[in-house]
Amino acid sequence: MATEVCMQAGWTFPLVKIDGVVELKTLTENLKTIKSRPIREDDIFLCSYPKSGTHWTWEILHMIVAGKAGYTKHWKNSTSLEQRTDEEMEELSSPRIIQTHLLPGQMPELLWERRCKVVYVQRNPKDCAVSYFCQLSQQVRKGNPSQRVTFTGSWDEFLRFFIDGSVPFGSIFDHVNEWENVSDVHKGFEVCNMQYEDMIEDCVAQIRRMAEYLDRPLSEATYQEIADACSF
Repeated sequence: MATEVCMQAGWTFPLVKIDGVVELKTLTENLKTIKSRPIREDDIFLCSYPKSGTHWTWEILHMIVAGKAGYTKHWKNSTSLEQRTDEEMEELSSPRIIQTHLLPGQMPELLWERRCKVVYVQRNPKDCAVSYFCQLSQQVRKGNPSQRVTFTGSWDEFLRFFIDGSVPFGSIFDHVNEWENVSDVHKGFEVCNMQYEDMIEDCVAQIRRMAEYLDRPLSEATYQEIADACSF
């Protein structure tokens, strides 16, 4: 979808298609270097489609790594793979918990070679669509010259774009399908697949799953403390 069409359809922030995926135009330069990004062996990647529980899971992962229930002191987007430069990412201390909305085919090549830990969290597409619309129809993005909300169209219009994959980060259906089938492309690569709804139903059990996947088991009491600290 061309920028002009996006603007006419209610978008006030320019979008572009990169390798067949709709992206925010501001990410263009960073996406050119993503695949060659340096990766550390102890990096932990949190991958998700937007509005799937990313911030929630990000806080949980930080608490697992810290071994206690305590909120992080830095902003989640400071660890965003697609929004930060090589230099900014290099400044982060290890182990880095790097969050991204990118597809497997857009990720750094060294991720697969070094077999980094990857947690993928997904959510019911219906709920993602509603949450995504609420955010974009209320949010004024930094760097938006119009200073208007990102999407000014109606819910019906947004839903059509969402189903078609004509929203930032593309189709949720392609996103989930490609991440669920990573091991078919990268033989033997293990991803910890999480479901937002399972985390709502039994957060302690899902925190335990993530901790064991990261080889950082904690006490049952700590799992409960993390769940309580991250509850809604």
